[in-house]
Amino acid sequence: MERELLRKVQLIQLEIAKELKRVCEENDIRCFLNWGSFLGAVRHKGFIPWDDDMDFGMLRQDYEKFRRIAPEKLGPEFVFQDWSTEENYALPFGKLRKRGTLFVEAKGTRFPENGIYIDIFPLDYAPQSPEDREKLTRQQLHLFRVKMMKSGYTPWMEEDRIVWKKRIGYLFYQFLSLFVSGKGLVRRYEALSAAVPESDTVYEQFATPVTHYLKTRWCTELAEYPFEDTTFAGPKEYDAVLTAMYGDYMTPPPEDQRENRHQIMEIDLGQ
Repeated sequence: MERELLRKVQLIQLEIAKELKRVCEENDIRCFLNWGSFLGAVRHKGFIPWDDDMDFGMLRQDYEKFRRIAPEKLGPEFVFQDWSTEENYALPFGKLRKRGTLFVEAKGTRFPENGIYIDIFPLDYAPQSPEDREKLTRQQLHLFRVKMMKSGYTPWMEEDRIVWKKRIGYLFYQFLSLFVSGKGLVRRYEALSAAVPESDTVYEQFATPVTHYLKTRWCTELAEYPFEDTTFAGPKEYDAVLTAMYGDYMTPPPEDQRENRHQIMEIDLGQ
């Protein structure tokens, strides 16, 4: 995506994030910058210049409250979307989109609303032992892959090219998806998440083979950080959090690695 277009997308994402902040502040919901967006706040005081998304996190109880009230509290130009609102949505986290825009990924599927979005990740309590964590990750990843096939996702696509090793690997999950319901897969996934008792460690619902663990207090002890022309909450212990996520987080990657990563195939700014 060329730099001028990317900047226009970022500014729309910023508009969406401000709406998220408004709803959360008015309804006592804790929400915080996450991943590249938190890194951008600390290192750039805004977007990482080449980043094409915004990430926020919520502990599970806040996420559940937000998705419950979103239809009533959001402005009419915004819509919240996750697998509780869209039958063919396969991701274990939500997206807040702006209506009247378009932002279509190569690996995704079509929905009634496909607008420019920000991601909202629920965080659940993690098991204490490494063995239990690995078992939970395997179970959730299996369900997630079957749900993707049930919902028509194409994770083997790299822009307009098929990665055949991935395509063949997903044939197994595609076969399994013929015998289960999408709603049943969601219920089983969320039951696994809810079964872990409260602990001092949480993990982000991102559904990847590598699970990222955070201290629970990092998600409850927050501070305000400048971001473009506003501020957003983020973990108060920013150095510990970003070091855990990125290591030497203040050193940008080499220029040949500074790219947006969502393989956006169609964009309409709605302007």
